[in-house]
Amino acid sequence: MTTTTTRPGLAAADDKWLANKLLQAGFGGPDCDFPECTAARAPRPKGKPGPPPKFCVQHNNRRDRQIAYRAQERLKKEQGAAPEPVPVEKAVARGAREEQVLASLLPRVLTALEAVHQGQQAGADTAAVAAHIEQVTSDAGEQVRQAEERREEAVQDAEQARGEASRSEEAADHARTERQAALLEGACALREAAAADQRAAADRAALDELSESHRRLRDDHHELTGAHHQLTVRNGELEQSHTTLTGEHGRLLAAHGRLQGEAEAQRSRLEELSSQHTRLAETQRRTAAALAAAQSENTGLAARLDEVQSHREEVTAENGRLTGMLEEERERHRQEVAALRAQLDVAPPAADPETAAGHGDGEAPGPGLTDGSERTESDEDTETDGEGPAVPLSIIDLGVHGGSGWTLVRYESDHSSWRVLRDGEIAGSIRPVHSLHGTSLLGWSARTGSALPVQPPLGQKYFANREQAAGAVVRDGLRRPPGTTTAAVAEAFTALGEPRQNALVAAVIPLATATPERGGRLAQLPRAVRDAALRTALRVPGEQELQQLTALDAAALGRSKEARLLLGALQDLAPADAQEETGPVNLGTIGGRAWRLEPDPAYTGGYRVLADGAEVGGIAPVRRRKTDTVRWTAEHRRCTLGHGPAWAGRDTAAQAVITAESAWVPLPRLDDESYLRIPAWLRSNLYGAAGRVDVRRGRLAQLQPGAYRQQLHAALAQARRTAACRLRGQHLAVLLDAAREDLGAAGSAAADRLYEVIQEIRAELVSGAETA
Repeated sequence: MTTTTTRPGLAAADDKWLANKLLQAGFGGPDCDFPECTAARAPRPKGKPGPPPKFCVQHNNRRDRQIAYRAQERLKKEQGAAPEPVPVEKAVARGAREEQVLASLLPRVLTALEAVHQGQQAGADTAAVAAHIEQVTSDAGEQVRQAEERREEAVQDAEQARGEASRSEEAADHARTERQAALLEGACALREAAAADQRAAADRAALDELSESHRRLRDDHHELTGAHHQLTVRNGELEQSHTTLTGEHGRLLAAHGRLQGEAEAQRSRLEELSSQHTRLAETQRRTAAALAAAQSENTGLAARLDEVQSHREEVTAENGRLTGMLEEERERHRQEVAALRAQLDVAPPAADPETAAGHGDGEAPGPGLTDGSERTESDEDTETDGEGPAVPLSIIDLGVHGGSGWTLVRYESDHSSWRVLRDGEIAGSIRPVHSLHGTSLLGWSARTGSALPVQPPLGQKYFANREQAAGAVVRDGLRRPPGTTTAAVAEAFTALGEPRQNALVAAVIPLATATPERGGRLAQLPRAVRDAALRTALRVPGEQELQQLTALDAAALGRSKEARLLLGALQDLAPADAQEETGPVNLGTIGGRAWRLEPDPAYTGGYRVLADGAEVGGIAPVRRRKTDTVRWTAEHRRCTLGHGPAWAGRDTAAQAVITAESAWVPLPRLDDESYLRIPAWLRSNLYGAAGRVDVRRGRLAQLQPGAYRQQLHAALAQARRTAACRLRGQHLAVLLDAAREDLGAAGSAAADRLYEVIQEIRAELVSGAETA
């Protein structure tokens, strides 16, 4: 047998099972791991889990554990795997302690082996297990006996070693080796017995598990057999059903083909009937419209006939009354003439004072010599206290129509009536019509310059408002040529163009209607200046009138709002004194486009900005006062750039237009289908915003040129039809390119909302076009 010199304490420490058995036997277990210490290890504290301490009570602290760890590491480095020398004293002490452990442990081992043997005999049926246990028991007894003999020999050797110091170490080593071997053999025997016990228990558990598995498999086999039988029956039924369904499917396919042919025939018939119904509906709609128009025309003609008859009766009655009055006047004059002749015959002739003064016999008396009772009403209208023509109470500009300027004028003598003037001449009149009690307004009536009534639209007795009545007079006047006595209009006024003419007329109206009671400082200006303003407000200014107006300055007009507007409008009549160039200006190629400035015929000194020959904006010089520096305004696609005249020179203003055009994203073509694919919520927002603006008054009613105003009004009318209306490109493009100032005044919430919705639609449309 080969033995090695190993400390029993270390062997027990390495063998957990042996250490556990030693602890169960009541011994302290292996020695302390502290160097040079032979004391037993400290017991495990009660209630504290984990492994037991490896040090004694004295050395079971952190500092001593660190010292022991460092000593072990140092010893391993120095000696490597060499066996540790054990002094004789330690060997003897440990041998004595191990002898006590073995002496107390052997009876327990034998008892445990006997119990294991009896349990194996009672629980196992195989002869192999019993023979193995018997063999293990006999081997363990033999090993224990041999260990006991070796122990006795070791004791004897130890006693001899005490007397002989020179041979003590060898004897101690031999005894230690023998004891260690005996301990190991006993431990091995115990391990084999425990292993046999565990194997027997495992065999029993495996046998039970196999039995249970066999029972479960048998039950599963029976269940699967029954399920297989059921599935076989079900498969036969399904095969029979499949055969039946296959035949039914063939019949259904044949019926489907037949029905599909019939459906195609019915569909073509339905389309034919639908187209026929559409044609009939269109015919019915046209017939109904024609019938309604005929009925409306018949109603209007009947009403017109009644009015003509009533007017004829009124004229006949008036003629009869006037004829009677004329006869009465003639009779009265005949009587007066007869009386005067009688007086003339009786009285002597007398000298005429006027003849004596040298006035001549054939002159008629002037207006100042007429009797007060013979002064006509027209004289009162045209004279006011000997100061010249009366000042109108109000003037409304109707714009330019048919090459003529139209205005509405109301004087104090007109009461509630308005005169419609064409280039300063009366072309008609309008007046409100009230009820019999005068409490409610029924509408407006209109008459031409020859006092003939102008008929309202079909189905209406009166015009709805003043603007509609004035428009009817204008349309009637356009059918006739203008008067031959029209005054010559100054070329400077004509050269302004329609937009700036409108601005100038609107600015001079407060000066033309100024009176001491209303007008403030404007009423203090000379009468000649106010007359010039009146002729300008009537759109018939002469060169002299324009010179009088342009001679005004801020000191004469004051600091009122009307004065500032008038100065700004008069500035158009006096552009920059000196211009660098008066002809076209070539700006070169910028951003891949050819840019050019062309003189603007509608604004003296201004330019139209052209990109590749297409107009994209305009610039114009502005001078607030005669002493101010000339500055420039810039406009890009009807949108004013900056605030007022924000540009110091022509080139900077043109560059602002070029920059705005570079950032501007063009819309798709007018026939693009993307206009019809705008989301419904945006169309609904446009419907609501368009319904809040009024095209009959404000800036929308005064947009110039007139063609653009009509296009914008038509687009808004289309947007106001219904929330689900899909606008096409020809209408929607006009709205999307409209500037903010075209939609209303600066503080208008309705115009702001409409412009915001338009920009949302434009962004959606442009982003969709870029994605496509």
